[in-house]
Amino acid sequence: MARRRALAYLIPSLLFPIDAAMAAEPGSVDAQTLLTLGINLGIIAFAVGTAIACMRATKRAREQEASASVEAERYRLSESTLETVLAAEPQALLTLAEGAQPELLVSNLPASIGVPRDPERLLDFAGWLDAASAAELEPAMQELSENGEPFNIMLRTKQNKYVELDGRTAGRSVVFKVRNIAGDRLEFADLSIRHRELEEQVAALRGLLDAEASKNERSRAESKPSMETNFRSFDRLATAFAVFDATQRLAHFNQAYVDLWQLDAEWLAGHPRDGEILDRLRHARRLQERADYPDWKRSWLAPYGTDTQVEDTWHLADGRTLHVIADADGEGGVTYLYENVTKQIALESSYNALIQVQRETLDTLREGVAVFASDGRLKLYNSAFATIWNLTPGQLDAKPHVEDVINWCRDLYDVAEEWERTKAAVTAIVAERRPYESQFDRPDGSILDCAALPLPDGGTLLTYSDVSDTKRVERALIDKNEALEAADRIKSEFVSHVSYELRTPLNSMLGFAQMLAEPIFGTLGDKQREYVDDILSSGTTLRALVDDILDLATIDAGTLELKLAPANVRDLIEAARQGVEERLKQDDVKLEIDIARGVDEVAADASRVTQMLYNLLSNAITFSTSGGTVKLICGREGSMIAFTVEDRGAGIPEDYQQAVFDPFESRAHGSRHRGAGLGLSIVKSLAELHGGTVTLVSAPGEGTSVKVLLPLKHETEQPVAEQLDAEPQYKINRAG
Repeated sequence: MARRRALAYLIPSLLFPIDAAMAAEPGSVDAQTLLTLGINLGIIAFAVGTAIACMRATKRAREQEASASVEAERYRLSESTLETVLAAEPQALLTLAEGAQPELLVSNLPASIGVPRDPERLLDFAGWLDAASAAELEPAMQELSENGEPFNIMLRTKQNKYVELDGRTAGRSVVFKVRNIAGDRLEFADLSIRHRELEEQVAALRGLLDAEASKNERSRAESKPSMETNFRSFDRLATAFAVFDATQRLAHFNQAYVDLWQLDAEWLAGHPRDGEILDRLRHARRLQERADYPDWKRSWLAPYGTDTQVEDTWHLADGRTLHVIADADGEGGVTYLYENVTKQIALESSYNALIQVQRETLDTLREGVAVFASDGRLKLYNSAFATIWNLTPGQLDAKPHVEDVINWCRDLYDVAEEWERTKAAVTAIVAERRPYESQFDRPDGSILDCAALPLPDGGTLLTYSDVSDTKRVERALIDKNEALEAADRIKSEFVSHVSYELRTPLNSMLGFAQMLAEPIFGTLGDKQREYVDDILSSGTTLRALVDDILDLATIDAGTLELKLAPANVRDLIEAARQGVEERLKQDDVKLEIDIARGVDEVAADASRVTQMLYNLLSNAITFSTSGGTVKLICGREGSMIAFTVEDRGAGIPEDYQQAVFDPFESRAHGSRHRGAGLGLSIVKSLAELHGGTVTLVSAPGEGTSVKVLLPLKHETEQPVAEQLDAEPQYKINRAG
């Protein structure tokens, strides 16, 4: 606006010399004035051009600013959506790029788990993991940094909580994902940690016993109080243990041993023999039943003094399962360790049974199925998967990585885009994984349907189904259907073309026959009159047949348009009666018409309804005996009007009743006329175009009844004025 005001003030000042020059007398304008005038005009043009350029530049700048604002808003929405997706699952997701500071994308794990929310503290794994977990993680971290090998490990924090740590590379970055463990996986992790602790405790106990056994008698006597102190420290262990001396008497035991066998602590303090304890346990039915107990007892007590170690599994009568270790030293004593592995065995048994059921179930499927774990390694597959990709059990049983499986499958289908998508579905680290489906043709001619489905535990299910036969049949059916449609179209075009070509010479023949029948051209003899009448009759029948064929072709092509308007029912029936009047006289058949009260109008195409009634009456007359009666009954059935034509002729067999509505279906009836078989087909097509139906009831020897139901009213009816202006589409003379 400021530029426009400046321009407005500038132009009059610049034009002032021009006004002065114009006011001067003619012939008095010198060269200096003209020069000043030219300079002013140039300045004006430059100012106007500069102003226009400035306005256009301002407009483009504003448009670019608006576009940049929209793009920034879109990026803000995308960032908000990504943050929402990442925060939907309790986890800690950290990325570490080369030469950059670690970035914590999301950290919404409960504080009670003990996972830090600071990137630097999170990378200090030894600061929040227990010592054993930190030691287990160190080699995995080294493999990841040196070779890019991903890992997925269950660890325990210093808060005594279990987490799952997943590490892998993504381009030039390293991604760490920490998730909480719950359900069966938590129980399995707890059992693994406990088993590890028990092994450490057993190792410590064995070391202690070995150290004590290596000392001489004097050292043992002097260190006996210290040894008692060490044994008392084992009383806090959850694992039951008992130490027997060289005389097979109980020397030491802990509270877990008392609780396991439910024995009297005072009796145990009396140092009973090992065999006595076994007898008491057997008598109390707390030991596993043995077929030959004395022989088993002797073999179990045999390690005394042999410096051997024996392991056995005892299945107790109360359902518990114990892992028993008997460690005999060279001086005759034996140390027993009793580990209750009931839950572990039950869990392993359940897991193995589940895996076996899954394998047997998958092997019965025709689809190839492969399950990959969260670390990208093959966890489960069926025989169909190996067959589809020509893989051997030796390759798949080694739990190969998905990249190895893809390289093997490339021998049969080498399309990088498909395999990149498969690899991303298995190994991608995203908060929300989506399934996908695809279909591809292999060079060997087979067609496969592929589907990838993410599993709740972080794994991925891949399925491959060979649909070659189905697709070939489908394509063959499509080709056949297209061929049939083309043939039907050619047939319709041929019939229509031939019918139109027949109409011209037929009309000429009928015209000349009518001229011969007129008295103005001379009187004909009886024989000549008979011939001319036969020509007219046959020509009229042939023209009606041609018109029927044209109607049928028009209906099949979907181009027939109805002219709906209110029509008088009695006029429709009368027009049809007049059309068959000559046939009634020739065949000596009587026509009875019954119109119910209140049935006056119907919204329909009058010429087409007359055509339907004419065809029904013609068929009924054809199949009626001489002297017989044909009935035309008209009544209302709900919102429909019913036209029923009945005859008492020969009837139609049940197996032929459906075929009578097909085009060109006709049956001879004695010596009577056999039609072209178009009458009922046209009736059915026209009734359906009106939104109605046609039903037939017949029995051999009892005649035939055909009912046409048409709607009394239509939602959209053509105005009466338009109907009056429209020319009729149909002539009454039709042959059935």
